[in-house]
Amino acid sequence: MKTRTIVKTLIGVVVIGGGVGYFMYQAMQSSWSYYYSVDEFSDHHSEVKDASIRIAGRVKPGTVARDLQKMQLNFILSGSKSTVPVSYKGTVPDNFTEDIEVVVEGSLDTTGLFRADRLMTKCESKYKAKVK
Repeated sequence: MKTRTIVKTLIGVVVIGGGVGYFMYQAMQSSWSYYYSVDEFSDHHSEVKDASIRIAGRVKPGTVARDLQKMQLNFILSGSKSTVPVSYKGTVPDNFTEDIEVVVEGSLDTTGLFRADRLMTKCESKYKAKVK
């Protein structure tokens, strides 16, 4: 009788543990996203269609266009040899400016425009005093 109870308990623990593990894996998998540089993305963009990815690069000076009513921001993300046009809709970080390093997360649409769901700015490692 005791052996039967132990086996039932063990089966229950394995089933519950497996279910919890599966749900944890699914939750973590949805937040995983590969990180590309602009140049890597340009070389491999056909491999990541319809996937949520992250791209890091520098905002190209003179390309920032804001539509405050639609809360939309368009700009070109540049690497050392390639560029990617980006459209972001949402709240823009306070320290977003031209010629700053950013990371965008989203996906490439059929027209070649990267539609960003998230926009993150990289902070300077050393803050410099303003020159007067």
